[in-house]
Amino acid sequence: MDVFDIKRPDHLDDEAWAAVSVARDRLSWAWQLDDGSDVIGRAKDLIETVAKVVLMAVDGTADDKMDLQPLLKKAQAALKFQPGPGLSHDEGVRAVAQAVQTMATQLGPIRNSYGTGHGRATNPDVGEELPALTLEAGLMWTRWALRRLGHVLADYPNDLIEAVGTGTSLVKLRKKFADAVLSQQPVEVQHRIGVAFGRQAAGGFGNAVSVGVAPVVDAGFDEYPVGYRCGVLEGMLLHSDGEIGLTNAHAPLFVSVFGSLPEGAARELAAGLRTRVVDAAWIDTWRGSPLVNAPTDVTATLRAEGAQLDGSHVEAFGELLASLDDSAMRATADEV
Repeated sequence: MDVFDIKRPDHLDDEAWAAVSVARDRLSWAWQLDDGSDVIGRAKDLIETVAKVVLMAVDGTADDKMDLQPLLKKAQAALKFQPGPGLSHDEGVRAVAQAVQTMATQLGPIRNSYGTGHGRATNPDVGEELPALTLEAGLMWTRWALRRLGHVLADYPNDLIEAVGTGTSLVKLRKKFADAVLSQQPVEVQHRIGVAFGRQAAGGFGNAVSVGVAPVVDAGFDEYPVGYRCGVLEGMLLHSDGEIGLTNAHAPLFVSVFGSLPEGAARELAAGLRTRVVDAAWIDTWRGSPLVNAPTDVTATLRAEGAQLDGSHVEAFGELLASLDDSAMRATADEV
């Protein structure tokens, strides 16, 4: 690999990549001309350019007047905890990334003393080592930042939600699910993805069941976090319009996922769902076909399946079922 090879992140726009490429090429030219002072100046320009590209991509703005040290610190913070496939959040890895940032921030004062960008009465003696070290430090931070930026631009959660909502093939959906790395996502993002999978599963999309719902029952919380499981249950039970959309065919799976929750999470979820189902209407068609006696059939199945739950979940599930019973009886009365 050429020392100046830098991989373009997927989804980075042409204008941003052009800015990075020009800064990289200027550094390369300075190195080929054996101009040590210019190498130092161009290395500083490269990381400054990449930091601003990062902030524009993440925050939509970059302060052109910000000094290098706070600029790199802000860019590093935006990228540090970015979830993505193959990205490690190990303490040791974070320490290495911090060390790379520390090296990069030193390019500012080094450039002020030895690099181009300032008129000087005398030419500084830069030697051979200083240009080589600044070159390597600048390229190392640049590659780290652009690799992380690629994961930001991939927007894994929304990509996954779009995929599950558009009938994506089983193989592709599994890959996108793995790429989202749920355990590294914020709880609210886990929940949002879970809701999407729950609703698609309840709507009859078998791949959503296979990838994101059925495996929950026996899998660990690292692969399917609690926030995600709660979202699945909410999505299976409630349509986006607030109607109760759980069907008799999916009621056993709903109970099994509920039973996979920790006791405290089960109580909290049940309490929150109760307030939303007590006055909710039930769907009367599923995939274009009318549902006959659906509410009472569903609650009967939930009651039978719920009897298999362990003791710590029985009370919470029973309270949720009581609210569903009330809404089912009301729905049945309305039909009559």
